[in-house]
Amino acid sequence: MPHITINNCPICNSSDIVNTFNAVDHFSTKEIFPIYDCSNCGFRFTNNFPSDDIIGRYYDSPDYISHSDSKKGVINRLYHFLREFMLKKKGNLVSKFSTGNRLLDIGSGTGYFLKAAKERGYSVSGIEKDSKARNFAIDTFGLDVKGEDFLWNINSDSLDVVTLWHVLEHMQNLNEVVDKLFNILSKDGTLILALPNHNSYDAGIYKEYWAAYDVPRHLWHFTPATVEKLLNKHQFKIIKQKTMPLDAFYISLLSEKYRGSGKLYQYFKAIIVGKIGFLLSLSNVNQSSSVIYIAKKKKN
Repeated sequence: MPHITINNCPICNSSDIVNTFNAVDHFSTKEIFPIYDCSNCGFRFTNNFPSDDIIGRYYDSPDYISHSDSKKGVINRLYHFLREFMLKKKGNLVSKFSTGNRLLDIGSGTGYFLKAAKERGYSVSGIEKDSKARNFAIDTFGLDVKGEDFLWNINSDSLDVVTLWHVLEHMQNLNEVVDKLFNILSKDGTLILALPNHNSYDAGIYKEYWAAYDVPRHLWHFTPATVEKLLNKHQFKIIKQKTMPLDAFYISLLSEKYRGSGKLYQYFKAIIVGKIGFLLSLSNVNQSSSVIYIAKKKKN
């Protein structure tokens, strides 16, 4: 089976990388993948991961919520309930920190965010790798959603806002992608990223069982510090960081499931861990399970 082996850190190019621990694909195959840390800049990543032409099978499940829109099970129903709250929050962020109305959502899934942005008056388009999710967005909401290769055909300076909600951690060509994002945004364009944070309170509690490692679907494991280093490398400046407080509850619930906790205990512990993480994140974004980064191009 073809796998990708990384010998140098994608951010700083150091060869001083170490296998910190091994993570299990709890969601799907139960396969084990090594997690590496860069001793120079601190970046964490999955190594020996499946190549792009075969990784699709690791997403091929009716329980993969962003692709299937499944409402089966308590966790998926909770996801749908919380999504309505988050769609409003995301829309408010886009409106507050951007100018212009040309918006691209990469990894647009079944299209709910694009639909919400369109209703706010944005001229929207999306990119989605999964054909079932892409067709759902097109057929259900009448959205303009293309396959993943379309990214490389987008003209320079043609977009005002590009959003990636928990998507960049999935994309294999990390540096090439961020370079392209810089290229397609207008001079005053806005990049908005939402990413898991492995320095968070809940990640510290669950360690290798932390659901947001989600190997091998998640290739890159970020913190606020390493996101800043990556974006700075590609001439972006972070202008704002925002917490995603609800993520801690959802991730904690999945993590408890992966640890084999009983159902009642899963909910009880997830509420406790999520609440503590939320309270800590109010004063320190580094404690947040996921972080939203709003970035602009650096001024010459």
